[in-house]
Amino acid sequence: MPTKTPVKPTVKDEKSKAKSAKEETRPVKSSGKDKEKEKSKVKEKDRPAKAAREDSGSRAALRAVRAEREESGTRAAARAAREEASNRFAIKAVSANLKSPFPAAELAKWRQRLSQRRAEISQDIGALEKDAMEAEDGHTTPNHIAERGSDADLQEVSLGCAADEKDLLWQIDRALRKIDDHRPIPFGLCEHSHEAIPLKRLEVLPWTPLSIEGATFMEDNRLTIEDLLIDD
Repeated sequence: MPTKTPVKPTVKDEKSKAKSAKEETRPVKSSGKDKEKEKSKVKEKDRPAKAAREDSGSRAALRAVRAEREESGTRAAARAAREEASNRFAIKAVSANLKSPFPAAELAKWRQRLSQRRAEISQDIGALEKDAMEAEDGHTTPNHIAERGSDADLQEVSLGCAADEKDLLWQIDRALRKIDDHRPIPFGLCEHSHEAIPLKRLEVLPWTPLSIEGATFMEDNRLTIEDLLIDD
């Protein structure tokens, strides 16, 4: 049987094989779309880390702002405390140099008048509180709902009037200290302007701590009387 003679590759075949091998080993060029996809994937992977960095930065910024506000508030409170202490010292210094517009004999008369009014108010307070207690005890006896309601109204009115009278009693005690101890300011002087209170006003309200000027200032600025009183 005749044997086949192997075919010897030609130069052309060798070049063709080399070209194919070269093309197989050549890296595949990515298209524009492929590059965009790769960038998008990288961004997606980096997004959580970026968000975490931004969130951490925001929290740090908030902490810094909060700390700055707290420090600012502390400084403001300290300044306010220093100013208040300075104002109190200045007021006390001024008060020490003030004198009552009334001589000792007139002050004795004012003291007697205030003491008499104080005794009257104390009696009124006792009577009002007694009425309130009796109205409270009466809640168990009346059967009609209208009677129970009347008792409750009476108790509320009595307690309210007693509270008002106690405020007035406090002002009278304060006026008596002004006569006896000249504190926090001598009797007859306005605690707002440090000027003498007109006699006509004192005749009506001998315990008043304010002149018409001081009372007008209080009303115009929507203050309470405690806002203008000098610390005792």
